Amino acid sequence: MDEADDDQRKPYSIGHVASVTGVNASTLRSWEQQGLIEPAKSTGGRRTFGDDTIQRIVEINRLRRVYGYSIAGVKRALAEKQTALFSELQAPGAVEVEPLADRIGARVRALRLEAGLSLRQVAEKTGVAASHLSMFERGAAFPSPSRLAAIARLFNHTLADLLGGTSTRGQPIIRRGRGRIIGSFGPGVSVEQLTVSEQMMDCEIWTIRPGAESEGYYSHEGQELIHVLEGAFELALDGEEAEILGAGDSAYFDSTRQHRWRNPGAEPAVVLWVNTDQRRLASLEQKSFTRALNLNLPIGSGIGEQALALDLPEGCETFRVVDTHTAGHPTRILIEPLEGLEGATVREKRDRFIEHHDRLRSLLLHEPRGHAATFGLVPVKSEQADFGAIFVSSYKYLDMCGHGTIGYARVLSALGRLGSATSFSLEVPAGIVQVELGRYGSADNITIENVPSYVGLEELALPEIAPGCTASLAYGGGWYATVDVADFDLSIVPDSVSRLMELGARIKEAVNARLPGLGIGIEAIDSTLFYEERQGARPRQLVILERNKYDRSPCGTGLSARMAELCLKGRLQAGEQYEIENVLGVPFLGEVAADTAVTGRPAIIPRITGRAHLSGFSTLIVEANDPLPQGFLCR
Repeated sequence: MDEADDDQRKPYSIGHVASVTGVNASTLRSWEQQGLIEPAKSTGGRRTFGDDTIQRIVEINRLRRVYGYSIAGVKRALAEKQTALFSELQAPGAVEVEPLADRIGARVRALRLEAGLSLRQVAEKTGVAASHLSMFERGAAFPSPSRLAAIARLFNHTLADLLGGTSTRGQPIIRRGRGRIIGSFGPGVSVEQLTVSEQMMDCEIWTIRPGAESEGYYSHEGQELIHVLEGAFELALDGEEAEILGAGDSAYFDSTRQHRWRNPGAEPAVVLWVNTDQRRLASLEQKSFTRALNLNLPIGSGIGEQALALDLPEGCETFRVVDTHTAGHPTRILIEPLEGLEGATVREKRDRFIEHHDRLRSLLLHEPRGHAATFGLVPVKSEQADFGAIFVSSYKYLDMCGHGTIGYARVLSALGRLGSATSFSLEVPAGIVQVELGRYGSADNITIENVPSYVGLEELALPEIAPGCTASLAYGGGWYATVDVADFDLSIVPDSVSRLMELGARIKEAVNARLPGLGIGIEAIDSTLFYEERQGARPRQLVILERNKYDRSPCGTGLSARMAELCLKGRLQAGEQYEIENVLGVPFLGEVAADTAVTGRPAIIPRITGRAHLSGFSTLIVEANDPLPQGFLCR
C-alpha cells in the first residue's frame, strides 16, 4: 500500500491499526480500558485512530515487549518521556553506545542450554515471561535491572558477568566520559562502567531519567556503596519504607538484602555505584597468598593455592550442593535446577522426581559421595507455600523431616533467599509446615510448627523381642514405634548405638509383621524410637532408621510423635515444653502449640526448635568412566 492509499484510510480502523502495528485488536481494547490510548469514537461507537495514536501504540508495544515494562511502568515512561534517553545517546556527537542486547542475550541462551533448562523453566524460576526471555536471547529485548539480576542469579552469575567489563589495562586515571557506556540497560537508564570485572570493586556512573526504576526488588552477592552526585535517588531495602537520597548522600549495604530503586525527581539522577564481588575478592586473596586454609602447612604450599580451576574430562556430570548438619545429622541440599518436576502439589512433584531422577538419590547420598545415613533435600517450587521440599535418603523417600527442614532454613537464610523475613511456609509431602527463625531469644534458633501428630496405638506388646517389651505407635510426620530402653537395661550412649540399631531393626520388622492383623489403618512404621528418661537430666532419644542407620539428631518428627504420646498419657499439656537431647548431648526443644484432632483421634500441633550449621558448599563430580556412577550401599 503506497502513501496515497494510506492517506485515504485516515482515520484508521482498529483492524488496520492492528495490522500495521502487530498489536491485536483485543490488546488495543485492553490498553484503551487501562487508559494507555484514547481512540476517537463515532456516535455509533466505532473506534478510529490517528497517526499520533499509532505512534503511541508502537511505543507502548516496544516498552512492553522489548523492555518488559509493566502497565504501570509504561504509564510512567510515557508520562516522563523516558524513551528520549536512548535517542539522545544515539544522536550525532554523543558518546558511542555499546550494543548489548545481542551479546548478552546470546550469553544467557548459552548458559540456559548448558544448564539444560527450557525457556518456560527459566521463566518459572526468575519471574520473567518466557516470551520476553525469547526476545532477549534473540537480541530483540533487554530486561529491567531486577529481572536481569534474577536471570544472573539463576545461573550463579553477577550482573557484571553478563554485562561484561572494562579494559583499563591497569591505568589509574579514567577521564570523564571515557568509560564503557551501557546504553540499553532499560529505557531511562544509562550506565558508564569505570572499572568492572578487573579489580576488587566494580565502579559505575548511573544516569537515571525521572521516573525510571529497577522494576522491583532484587539481590545478589557482595556489598555496595551508592553515592548520589546529582538529583534525587529513592532506595528501599527489604520491603522497608523507602528513603530519598539527595546530592551528597550515600548508602552502604549488603547486596544480599532485597533492594529496589527509582528516580522520584523531575531531573535526571547521577549516581556513583560501587559493588564488590565476593568471588573475585576470594580469588585476589588467594593470588596474594596472604590467606590460606590452616592445614599445618607453610602458606602457599597447598596444591590448590595457585590453581583453583579443576580440569574435568569430557562427559563429566557435576552437581552443586550445600551441606549442613543439624545436631550432628547431615542434610545435603541439591541446588541444581531439575526438569520434569511438574505437579500441583509437592507430593506430585516427588512422584515425578522418582520417575525421572531417582538415580540422583543414590548418586548424591550413597558412598563414595555420602554414606548410609546421609540425608538429602531437593528444593521445588510450591503453589501453596513460600517454598517446597522433597526429602530423600539413602534408603527411601520421607513425607517429612524435622532436621532436614531446619537445615534447609539455615541454607535459605545463608543464601539471602529470605530477605528480612523471619518466617516462611514450606510445603512437604506430609503437608504445609511453618518455619520461624530467631525464636526464644536466639538468632540461631530455627522453629518448625509441624504437621498434626497423634497416637495410632497406645500399647503393643512385643514378647518376641524381649519379655515385658512394649511399644506405642505414634505419628509425627512419619510413623514410629516408641520404646523405653529400660526394657533392655540399656542407656542411650555412644557405646550402645550398635546394640540399639540391631534391636531397633528387629522391633521395626516385628511391628510391621503384626500390623496387617491389627486393623488400625497403619500400613507400616518408618522407624524405631528409643527414649530414656533420666533422673535430673534431659531425656534422651535415638531413632533407628534401619539395621545400619540411625538419626544423629534428636529427630524432629520423632519428638513430635513422642510428645503426642506423652499428651495422650496426661504427662504433657498444650503450652508446655519438653526438651530432649540426642546421643551426643545436643538438644531439641519441643512445645505443644495446641490440641487438635485427626480423624476423631486426639492430636497435637507440635513445635520443634533446633539449630543447623553449614558444613560444606561443593560440586560433586561423576566422571564418564567411573565404575560406580550411582554409588553403592553395603548393608
